[in-house]
Amino acid sequence: MARSDLHTRVVAVLVAVTVAVFSVGCAKEAKRDDAVPADGGSTTTDVPHNSDSAALDATAAGIGDPYYPELGNGGYDVQHYDLDLTWDPGSSGTVAGRTTIKAKSTEKLESFHLDLLGMQVEEVTVDGESAENRRDGIHELVITPAEAIPDHHSFTVEVTYRGVPRIVDDALIPGLGGWITNNRQVYVASEPDGAASFFPVNDHPSDKATYDIHITAPADLSVVANGTHTGTTDNPDGTRSWSFEMPQPMASYLVQIVIANLRIEESASPAGVPIRHAIDEDVLATGEASMEGTGDMIDFFAEKFGPYPFDVYGGVVIDEPIPFALETQTLTLFPAETDSLTVAHELSHQWFGDDVSPATWKDIWLNEGFATYSSWLWADHAGDASVDDIIAYETDNAGPMDVPPVDPGADDLFNYGSVYVRGALTLHVLRHKIGDDDFFELLQTWVERYGGGSASTQDFEDLAEEVSGDDLTALFDAWLRSDDEPSLDDWLG
Repeated sequence: MARSDLHTRVVAVLVAVTVAVFSVGCAKEAKRDDAVPADGGSTTTDVPHNSDSAALDATAAGIGDPYYPELGNGGYDVQHYDLDLTWDPGSSGTVAGRTTIKAKSTEKLESFHLDLLGMQVEEVTVDGESAENRRDGIHELVITPAEAIPDHHSFTVEVTYRGVPRIVDDALIPGLGGWITNNRQVYVASEPDGAASFFPVNDHPSDKATYDIHITAPADLSVVANGTHTGTTDNPDGTRSWSFEMPQPMASYLVQIVIANLRIEESASPAGVPIRHAIDEDVLATGEASMEGTGDMIDFFAEKFGPYPFDVYGGVVIDEPIPFALETQTLTLFPAETDSLTVAHELSHQWFGDDVSPATWKDIWLNEGFATYSSWLWADHAGDASVDDIIAYETDNAGPMDVPPVDPGADDLFNYGSVYVRGALTLHVLRHKIGDDDFFELLQTWVERYGGGSASTQDFEDLAEEVSGDDLTALFDAWLRSDDEPSLDDWLG
């Protein structure tokens, strides 16, 4: 590829990501300054992967994430969410919700917390019995059941609520977080903490669960959500109810619901993976062109990383010039004009970030570094640009890489130069060090071992040494933890 063409394609990726990086860097944690130590460092609490919250205090206001200590809750492990939401665009966008949560306690619970922003709670029951509830600040819903829940006991919580979902300013893009309504259109962008804007939730990726999602909206609009479409019902009042099933565990920030004037298009990849795209009718031609290569990408990544981990995949293309794309599970959110590198980046997240989720938000490079490198692999495979050419461009243009990818800081979670590009370069150097056979065996083993759950950077380092048989301490220290930007020449020469 000519240099000018390469420049155009890489810059297109930066449009999808760098704007988010700049905005988040300016505004991240504006509402949570008291959640980060005054010296700018992180707390010492480590959240175990795979939802092992038994050691956490159920009465605390959060699960103990090093960057977002108030997110999530201890004392229980959610197994399943059933969301039943009715959206009325004629009443300022009011959502009437009933969320049913099936969970298992990891200690005796006199009371426990859920994350919920801004909604008016009408009723709470635990195992069918009325339960007391109160607010603790704007984020916490504290529930006290009629009788204490024993340790290791399965229980069901049902919360009925109503309100206009509030915008979450400290999510991916300030002012574009959580449940977003624009005229007669709804979409969701919840990374890292927007899910609580529209349903009560244990809002942390270390506690993943399965989902049933039921959405009622005006009958002249269409609805898509995560997973497979299981049914549609026309109601006497002129609304229509749509149901979806997400049977594989999903982190709460990956929940997606779009209500709009959508064209639903179903197909399959060449290898047979079901594809469902949902494209706003007003940007149909542009959206279809953007999604055109999805099937080939799925099959390429399945060959490299292991089988596609879910039942269906697709993009939902909205008629909104959002400055980002978001890898919501099975149904990625895209603006109309999206280049192939961005489509590949978000698709690869289905393996890295969605199937294997970060144990804490400090581990964000496991999402973004992996997806960035995956998009480079796709560009090389498609003949658009070699990995070496992209690396040469990015090392000159991505910006400073002197922040350790494994600890970018809560106020710089989406640091493009370090989290995305230096994270991807870590994988490239690792591939050079251990060879292609071990490298791709490592990625496939990573997904096999931790798919459906959450894992940490230390888990990845341990697995890399297990698969390769090499001591990789110096490599990971230099590329993930050093404050100094490593030199590629020192590692690839």
